[in-house]
Amino acid sequence: MSHIIDEIRTDLLRTRLARTLIRRTVGLGFVAGFVNTVGFFDLHVYPGIMTGNTVQIGIALAQSDWHLFRLTGLTIAFFFVGAIAGSLIRRHLRRPPLELVVMAVLLLAATPVRTMANAIPFELGLLAMAMAMQGETVSQIGTVSIQTVVVTNNLLHFADTLVGRFLSAPAATEGQGHSRPTVTEVAIPGFAWASYSIGAGALATVAVRAPLLFPIFVVVLLVVDMLLHPETQRVVQMVGASATAGRSGGQQERLRADL
Repeated sequence: MSHIIDEIRTDLLRTRLARTLIRRTVGLGFVAGFVNTVGFFDLHVYPGIMTGNTVQIGIALAQSDWHLFRLTGLTIAFFFVGAIAGSLIRRHLRRPPLELVVMAVLLLAATPVRTMANAIPFELGLLAMAMAMQGETVSQIGTVSIQTVVVTNNLLHFADTLVGRFLSAPAATEGQGHSRPTVTEVAIPGFAWASYSIGAGALATVAVRAPLLFPIFVVVLLVVDMLLHPETQRVVQMVGASATAGRSGGQQERLRADL
């Protein structure tokens, strides 16, 4: 147990890059948990959790609950539209994290809409598109592929890296062709999961008229942090070659934010 504490202290707490990545992970997880809880309290759907909404739309269809069917269907549609818009914006920005500014604008627009009568479709659309843009902007933190909008894969990744780092012998892990995870690679999915719950709990414990100002403030801080420390925010160009050498059109390019 003592060696685990020593590794955490040495590799995580005393390393600036690790602290930066954890800080950004916590911020993004907090925002997603908070916004999804706003959507649930206001609309009884989660604007960023499409797995749950897909289950809900199936149940609504089977039970002929057309109000729920319409609500979850709109959520999925708005999220998909937001993902398309986010992908288009990201491909034309030299600094993809600036897309988070667009996300903050959507959340800001949703703030007065929440108080309007018969504004459910508008609030739903703004929140769902904001969550989709966060998911499109951030797909990797450090060396860890991660989604901060949902946490199921993060929990699985946390369990896998925890086993690879602390619960299996290094020789066994490396002998199977897997590199041993670093402490930071263990911590990132764990903090992503925990901060999501903290964001949800934060909304549940505060009573303010404009709760979305909290995640907006966090998003702005994250963007400033990324822009002030460009050495820890790189744009990685992923190129996939065709399986057949020399085939025209066999390469695809994608930009991904590596925060």
